[in-house]
Amino acid sequence: MKRIQIAGLAGLFLLALSASGQQDAQEHKGHDAHSEIAGKILMLPRDLEIRLAVNALPAHLRDGAGIWVLGEKGYVKVKDATNPYTCIVSRRGGNFYPVCFDEEGSRTILVAFMDDAMLRLNGESPERVERILSDGFQSGKYRPPSRPGIAYMLSPATYMMNGGKLARTVAHYMFYAPYLTDSDIGGVMGKSPFVDRPGPHGMIIVPAGAKERETAIAQSQALLDEVEKAIGLKP
Repeated sequence: MKRIQIAGLAGLFLLALSASGQQDAQEHKGHDAHSEIAGKILMLPRDLEIRLAVNALPAHLRDGAGIWVLGEKGYVKVKDATNPYTCIVSRRGGNFYPVCFDEEGSRTILVAFMDDAMLRLNGESPERVERILSDGFQSGKYRPPSRPGIAYMLSPATYMMNGGKLARTVAHYMFYAPYLTDSDIGGVMGKSPFVDRPGPHGMIIVPAGAKERETAIAQSQALLDEVEKAIGLKP
């Protein structure tokens, strides 16, 4: 049976958005600290991780969201949800970003995201992690979403691998699109909505608008500075 390909397109997303003039992706390009921390499991103080996790959501959804934080043995729940959303700071694929899934995404995709971090904490190589997760989808351990839904990544403190380094990328919305491809939707990275990670947990990526991103940065600047100091992107 052919192995499902689930390698991320986050770096290409960053490059495409940079090429189309997106300022956020360029702001931190070239810092030496990026190459030192890229691919590592970055840890945060619990309080900071909690505040960063829910920053991925629109403000009106944050108070009711469930929250998990990463510890030495994997993610642990620190707050139950009273709305459909569950938030984590993902380390998926060596990236570092807050993301909040609705009920369907929390039931399916979130499990694989959490296991990714646990496997890396246990010393598995990136290649081995991708293989284990791919096998998990093949075996039925992980399942694709069974209905449409949304995950939010609206925090300005969102970092993706770009040429082996971490760099800030553009806030965006993600709509579940298992097994869809760009040819199905006419997607072009950097020019239109496109499909990231085609396969069982593929998603249609829709960047937030420029004004929305500017507002988010203004409202979250203190948090953004605190996070970047904690992960070594600022002195």
